[in-house]
Amino acid sequence: MIRSTKTTPVAVLFGFLAFSALLGWTEYSNWRAEVGRAEMSLEQTAEAIAQHADDVIETSRLPLASLISEITDEEGHPHMAQKIASLITRQMKASPTLDTLSFIDAEGRMIATSAPRPPAGALYTDREYFQFHKAKPFPLPVLGKPIKSRLSGDWVWPISQKVLREDGSFGGVVVSTIRVKHFINFFRNFPVGNDGSFLIARGDGMVLARGPMAESLLGTNIAAHELFSRYLKAGTAGAYHYRSPVDRQLRIGGFYQSDRTGIVVLAAASKRQILVAWMEEARIRWIYASVLMAVSVLAASHWRQQLKRREESEAQLAAREAEFRLLAESSSDVISRFDENGIREYVSPSSAAILGIEPDRLIGKSVYAGMTEEAEATVREAAARLQIGSTHEKFLIKHVKPSGEEVWLETALSKLPEQNKASATRVVAITRDVTTHKVMHDQLDQLASTDDLTKLANRRSFNVRFEEMMKRARRSRTPLSLLMIDADRFKLLNDIYGHAVGDECLTQIAAVVRSCVKRPGDIAARYGGEEMAVLLTDADVGGAWTVAERIRVQVSALELPHTANLPFGHVTVSVGAATLPPEAPGDITAQALFTQADAALYRAKEAGRNQVVSANRTWYQIAKSAT
Repeated sequence: MIRSTKTTPVAVLFGFLAFSALLGWTEYSNWRAEVGRAEMSLEQTAEAIAQHADDVIETSRLPLASLISEITDEEGHPHMAQKIASLITRQMKASPTLDTLSFIDAEGRMIATSAPRPPAGALYTDREYFQFHKAKPFPLPVLGKPIKSRLSGDWVWPISQKVLREDGSFGGVVVSTIRVKHFINFFRNFPVGNDGSFLIARGDGMVLARGPMAESLLGTNIAAHELFSRYLKAGTAGAYHYRSPVDRQLRIGGFYQSDRTGIVVLAAASKRQILVAWMEEARIRWIYASVLMAVSVLAASHWRQQLKRREESEAQLAAREAEFRLLAESSSDVISRFDENGIREYVSPSSAAILGIEPDRLIGKSVYAGMTEEAEATVREAAARLQIGSTHEKFLIKHVKPSGEEVWLETALSKLPEQNKASATRVVAITRDVTTHKVMHDQLDQLASTDDLTKLANRRSFNVRFEEMMKRARRSRTPLSLLMIDADRFKLLNDIYGHAVGDECLTQIAAVVRSCVKRPGDIAARYGGEEMAVLLTDADVGGAWTVAERIRVQVSALELPHTANLPFGHVTVSVGAATLPPEAPGDITAQALFTQADAALYRAKEAGRNQVVSANRTWYQIAKSAT
């Protein structure tokens, strides 16, 4: 049907409104994507701070056990204070995150401390941690309420542990402290803007730190805050929007609660700053959009003069196609369209920068061409889901440019509306380069799962893998073996040679363990202090014994000096082994297997050290006869 040119203004107005709506929806989607990226980044920041806090707290707890052991050994000795002070000095050198390390006796007197000038004659009976340990039988280290230190003058976290005399009576408190400013300085390493903030709280809601520093908040309880009353009840990690009660700013916050210490971290950025940064980035798109609108209006006017009797539907179709292409070509992402067979019909110019391939080399070719098997499988699965009813799919794949550069691409697939039931499925894909984010995420994961000293897996990642490997062993009906490895008389090694030598000793033992545990499915970890753990997949009692004995022999062959480790005179290890056989009952837990291996390690220590003992009784007898 041929229509009058009087309908052209209506068509132009409709096209303008449609384009404005499309532009508005696109910008709204871009803004939501920017908010999503900010939420993910803040959640990862909170997780990194929580893991750092866990490590600092764990490091601050370790010296307390050594200090209590020394106090117990030297009780009643005339030079007890000097010996404790000497041990404190060594512990402080090995623990750079500590502010102070002190021993307070049962009367509240400071017996020994790392502080250079402690106040003379001061009593510490008024301190909350002192009163807690005096009144309570709790024997483990406790993270207390932030206090202003009388020793350094700074706000600190006290980590304290009760000292018991030989007769079981209260013998005082050992205390290590961590500066609150340490975490404020650590937070400055994260890109959260000038108005960024963070908060660290105990699991019960007590505020431990806030950056920028807010002394009035320290020690207060925020358990009634929506973070605790609402969001943490739904999950241990996430993000939400809120108005700060401190500075009344609208903020986006990412939170994370540690499963090791219960510490809760909230990392937040100003919503206004995020909006301003996004608007700066979007300004170019808006300029292009304005030019596009002007061009569209001029083109419509020209069509009215030259094509007076063109069908309105044909004009609208051409305008919409032009708008789609201009919008796609102004986008920094790769926008492509392909048919039901995966043949590309259109590719935006940004493919040259992101894929390393000009768009005209891609049009008319299959989207699967040049993909790795893994990437092709991922894309075909997403396409199959679109075929059976899904309207939107997203996936992440690795892409190798013609130059050899590897990049990570995130692609969102959207199925175009079908004109009728018989029409073929057509899809629009938006692809962006997320390599920087992927690398940062992988680096954070690596840091979070590796022990800094030994380069073995840390205890947290070991425990996660332990549960996974137990489930896999039960499912596949294959054996799983656990080795617990402990350096013999390691405390004496530290006392005689110093902690630097002790650290080097652990590094060399870890190197031996790595050289003996090479299979892809196995894992070796530093479980704590001088203790290491190894999980061996598809390894029965004999296989576990062979690996354990190889580790023991190679460590002994290092002949690292240790005069106090008699009768050997050098560093040795004891190993306890436990195996989950294929026929074991399904209710045996990872903790039960660990308990068996730990008991075997204890028997190896009792039997004279420098040997391997299996938790299985029959094998234990064979092992004893072999040694």
